[in-house]
Amino acid sequence: MAPFSLPDWLSWFFHSSDATGAPVKDVNFFAEFIRGCSDHAGLTLLLALIVAVAAVILAVRNGLRTKSIAPNTPVLAPSKWAWIAVIVLWVVVMLNYFDRQLLAVLNTSITDAQQGIQMSQEQFGLVTTAFLIVYAALSPVGGYLADRFSRKFIILCSLVVWSVVTWMTGKADTYGELIFWRGAMGVSEAFYIPAALALISDYHRGSTRSMATGLHMSGIYAGQILAGYGAWIASSPSTMLGWRLTFETFGFIGVAYALVVIFLLRDPQVPTVAESEATPPPEVNVSAVKEPTEADDFGIGHVLRSLFTGRAMILLLIMYAFAGFANWFLMNWYPRLLQDMFNISEAEAGPKATFWINIAKYASVLLAAVVADIWYRRNKNARAYVPGLCYLLAGPCVIIAMLPALGVPIVLGLTATLALVAMQGVAQGSLDATLMPVLRSNIDERFSATGYGLLNLTSVSAGAIISWLGGFLKDSGVPLGVPLGMAGVLMVICGLLFFFLPKQKNIN
Repeated sequence: MAPFSLPDWLSWFFHSSDATGAPVKDVNFFAEFIRGCSDHAGLTLLLALIVAVAAVILAVRNGLRTKSIAPNTPVLAPSKWAWIAVIVLWVVVMLNYFDRQLLAVLNTSITDAQQGIQMSQEQFGLVTTAFLIVYAALSPVGGYLADRFSRKFIILCSLVVWSVVTWMTGKADTYGELIFWRGAMGVSEAFYIPAALALISDYHRGSTRSMATGLHMSGIYAGQILAGYGAWIASSPSTMLGWRLTFETFGFIGVAYALVVIFLLRDPQVPTVAESEATPPPEVNVSAVKEPTEADDFGIGHVLRSLFTGRAMILLLIMYAFAGFANWFLMNWYPRLLQDMFNISEAEAGPKATFWINIAKYASVLLAAVVADIWYRRNKNARAYVPGLCYLLAGPCVIIAMLPALGVPIVLGLTATLALVAMQGVAQGSLDATLMPVLRSNIDERFSATGYGLLNLTSVSAGAIISWLGGFLKDSGVPLGVPLGMAGVLMVICGLLFFFLPKQKNIN
């Protein structure tokens, strides 16, 4: 009998069958759970309203304004709530990216006129572009509000909107409705990531910052891996959901999980006077931090002037945009690219496109976090050097993988292509683990969510361009490997720019 590999095991898990393909008598727990949630999906809007009201009441009771932690506040050891925050938010970000990737995985089902909504591939690309345009435009707004108001409240509002929009995606009957609801998804996600990363890095202000960030971001890859099996979830004999009810079911799961967030997520507390006196102050980049001199330190003009003091923010914006071209292209077009290159089915391409690259991201985000935190103790520039080296390695690998699409007479099999493109996952994982720590070492930390929102603006704008470009080129007869090869070149430039960031002084 052939070896029972990990993808085979996942196939069995979702199909409720054994290694030979024979159905098992008892439906597995996962299928039963999904089926049970789908039976209650109709309660999504009512439950969303209840959670929204509860979030407002809690915000008013506990204070709507954020409790800003000043740059010179001493570093305390992370409390249990610091790690609970990482765990709770891991599930939220996993759901966020499950939804994003699910749309790409179900491309064929959604664009099929008989069971979905008839559209060209360029139109399908525009569905994702609509989401990315809204996401990009509102990311700085979401970040700015997360710096001014309770980050827990912002996260809860984001999760409620995400759940409703995911549910409504399954209800879309026309192309116009689908593009509207995917655009509305950008509202939710623009408010989540800046608030979540700022909250986690407020809790983890010392040597655990990269690790905490990396653990949270690993939820992204778990969601993408799960979404890779979305075609199986939608068509499994144990569930028989179809693509519409799959979206509706996960909308219900999201709003139900918001109840967990209400009870287990807390905003960080500013250290007391006694704690401050007992703990030495942190190491801060003095050149990037200005002492508050006005009552309106969080005025938008003051925040922007502070963020763009020096060259660091400009470089980070360029780097994150260049990294975003490859990342967003692969999220939106990789399953279809594999179908075209190797003539495989949607059900086979989805898992292959999401599993291996996200396993690489998952391993990299954790390993890079550990390496960066350990190296940081000796070299304060380590958190920038780690992703820089990874991108310099990954960019050429992506270019090589796409050489056949670029007209170079070279034959690469499916396994080799998957392995080479997975190097982009290594680079992206290292970036996700270190970007917020790198950002906060170069700016006034009180404005970290706003800064991250601006970074999202450039990355997601790049994603919007390449999502549309992929569909446009495909409809024009140009292989999808061409824009991905171009993105590989930009990855190399991104890696080089990490070494031009302002150098942090090493304090022995």
